[in-house]
Amino acid sequence: MQVTAIQRHKLKKFVKELEPFRGRHTELVTVYVPAEYDMVKIINHLAEEQGTASNIKSSSTRKNVTDALERMIQHLRVIGRTPEHGLAVFSGNVAEREGQSDVRVWSIEPPIPLKLRLYRCDKQFVLDPLTEMCSEKEGYGLVVMDKRDAHIAMLRGKTIIPLAKTHSEVPGKFKAGGQCLVKDSIVQLADGCLPKIEDTHNPHIVKSVMINSNLTLQDSPITGKWDVKKDTIYKIITKNPRLEICSSKEHTFFVATEKGIIEKTAEELNEGETLIMPEKIDIKGTTHKIDAKKYYNSFIINKEGQKRLKQKRMKIKLLQRELAKKISVTQTTISSYEIGKIHADRESLKRLCDALRLNFKKFLDDCTKQYMYKDIILPLELNKELAQFLGYFVGDGSVETDRITFFEQRREVALAYQAKFNKFFGTSSSFRFRKDKNYYQIRFTSRPLVRLIMEEFPEIKKTLDTEVPNAVLKSNNNIIASFLKGIFDAEGYIKKRGGIGFGINNKRLAQQIQLLLLRFSILSSLLEYDNRANKYSKNPRFTVIITEKRSLEFFKSNIGFTSLEKFKKLEEVIKNKTDRSYARQLIISGRDIRKIIETSGYNMQLFPKVTNFFRNERMMSKQIFESSVLSNIKDKKLYGKLRAIMNYPLLPVKIMCIEKTNKQADMVDISVKNQNFIANGVLVHNSALRFERQREGAAIQHYKKVGDYMKELFLNNPDIKGIIVGGPGQTKYELVDGDYITDQVKKKIIAVKDIGYTDEFGFQELVDKSEDVLANEEIADEKKIMNKFFETLAKESGKVSYGEKEVFEHLSMGIVDTLLLSEALSDEDIEKFEDEAKKYSTTVKIISTETREGTQLEKMGKVAAILRYSV
Repeated sequence: MQVTAIQRHKLKKFVKELEPFRGRHTELVTVYVPAEYDMVKIINHLAEEQGTASNIKSSSTRKNVTDALERMIQHLRVIGRTPEHGLAVFSGNVAEREGQSDVRVWSIEPPIPLKLRLYRCDKQFVLDPLTEMCSEKEGYGLVVMDKRDAHIAMLRGKTIIPLAKTHSEVPGKFKAGGQCLVKDSIVQLADGCLPKIEDTHNPHIVKSVMINSNLTLQDSPITGKWDVKKDTIYKIITKNPRLEICSSKEHTFFVATEKGIIEKTAEELNEGETLIMPEKIDIKGTTHKIDAKKYYNSFIINKEGQKRLKQKRMKIKLLQRELAKKISVTQTTISSYEIGKIHADRESLKRLCDALRLNFKKFLDDCTKQYMYKDIILPLELNKELAQFLGYFVGDGSVETDRITFFEQRREVALAYQAKFNKFFGTSSSFRFRKDKNYYQIRFTSRPLVRLIMEEFPEIKKTLDTEVPNAVLKSNNNIIASFLKGIFDAEGYIKKRGGIGFGINNKRLAQQIQLLLLRFSILSSLLEYDNRANKYSKNPRFTVIITEKRSLEFFKSNIGFTSLEKFKKLEEVIKNKTDRSYARQLIISGRDIRKIIETSGYNMQLFPKVTNFFRNERMMSKQIFESSVLSNIKDKKLYGKLRAIMNYPLLPVKIMCIEKTNKQADMVDISVKNQNFIANGVLVHNSALRFERQREGAAIQHYKKVGDYMKELFLNNPDIKGIIVGGPGQTKYELVDGDYITDQVKKKIIAVKDIGYTDEFGFQELVDKSEDVLANEEIADEKKIMNKFFETLAKESGKVSYGEKEVFEHLSMGIVDTLLLSEALSDEDIEKFEDEAKKYSTTVKIISTETREGTQLEKMGKVAAILRYSV
């Protein structure tokens, strides 16, 4: 049912009268009687409430409530029957001063049938149902959205009517990340370090691949990092070699296919597909310098130092006993330092230098030499000998406060290590065979040596926590080779089935060794064994295995063994290996290579043994390619091109299995400038950047969908007075400022607001934050119609009229298109004009007196009209 302008005006006036009243307690009574409801039942109900009110403790509140109910009951008895549209009744003491009584009653029949039955005592009258009736049929379009969801509704009065909602496929972002790896995944940095991904950050530089050009490795900075939690883990395990990487289902990998290198998420990967790994990691390397002197325990002060100490003390006018007290030593100690009678321990000498304002390091260098109760020469840099010492120490060594011990079963190796490092450190180690343990024990006793090892290489800790020292990882390949030789001397062995093995209980260390071997293009597999049957340790066992012939050759030439027995076994294993390799294969498909060869004019019959490779029926190792294909190429240009392809530093590695686990895990997402990096030996996509591209693409589709809904619901809807868009962040502006909404719909947008919610709660928040706009829009609507009147008056005065008499005359003639009535008119006059307007379908506008235009109308006679044609 349509509410007429006069009905709306009367209702607004009624509501406006009651709105200011406030009770001092819950004593204002509101009753809504639905249409066709028995008035007698309402009266009986109020009588019951009157009886209940007699129990109210406060005498003033009790009196006000019972009086209000009594006045209302009497009023309803006078009315007798429920009016056609129901009845709204209000009663209460509205006296301005407390203690006075001014109990009144009001009632009104609504313009449309009431469906609500309500009784309430409160501090104010319940007017919302009437206020909603005051609202026009027209309303406002509401859009609340972010990149994932959008809700669209219409606001009529205070009622929000949902119209549509849509959900996008934009991936959610947890602190900016969706595609990620488990936090202990190992990332290859450009300086050689192998940190966990959780320890990486900007400005770390990673090793990356020029995936869209020459497939070479280059350095690229990390640009962002996010910590996330995921409910599902995808463990991807490859073979030849065996690598292992755990990721979220969204993380993207590079897959080598017949059509080239493509991208797939972990969820999309299949067993048998081919990931990509580096064949060799090239690191320039740096030399780690050691300030060895600081690790000695005691120092002998030379003549120059003795003189400098005394002169400095006297210059600052300190007695020996005063200085001694200041640094917590005896006066005799100070005297002995100044005459060189005793050597100084490190801590006391440092306190002395600080008290005398001397540079401690410079004083050590210029005025002392180290004192040792047992001779030892500490190295000044991380060289090959120290690296090998560290390698063996990590593999099978132990440390105490003042000594480092190696354990070795082979006498030959034990004696070699004793001789080598006695000479290197200029010391004499102890050597003995532990028959009960069946191993040889070499013991290097030196507190300065222990201090140097533990402070310069802090990554060496307890067995299960030890990592390859960063100083080693950052070094050149000569240092790396020596470190690996030491660790393989300690824990390495020759496999019966033909290969080298290295076993340890520390998974992270085993992973680092596996990746460190890539510095020499040595491909290895990492295996995990259940070690619960071992009576000495229940920890799982991790083994690095090298079986490919080329890798074994590289190990022999670059690393080797100290044990002659192991070395000879290695040579025998290599001798018995074939050149066939399932690991070191070409990254480019056979069909693509065939096209290159045919384009150069070669007949494919020159390669009868490898035709299935050229048909993409199998892959080919680089060695077979060199012997079966390159050896037949005489054209230098083609030969160079094919050799360049063979030398790409990337290898395909086949997926053996994929294990999906539904459990929550902490993961990390990083972004890299070059959009990819190496983790656990596998080339993986730069998570965030590709993820962002997916987000942007899905967001565009989301915006288009929202724009389509707005066009469908609002463009040709005559009841829409304006559209308000709200949401968090920039999303709403991207929608409004972009090309997703038609120009006609954009013209209807009257405001864009920041809100926190994007669901149904967002509508209410949007309305609350748009009160100023909505109020202004109602005024603007009045101004718009009044401005039209004044413009017409100025240009076509014959098409308007004003003043009660003239307008009513034109209204009676049926030539008034829009009737403008001031709120200042009496209700009777407004009703008279509206009744006449109904006869000719004339639009009626009630104009507020609170605007400048409304004031002008009031001065012009309170009534005006825009005519359908000039008179």
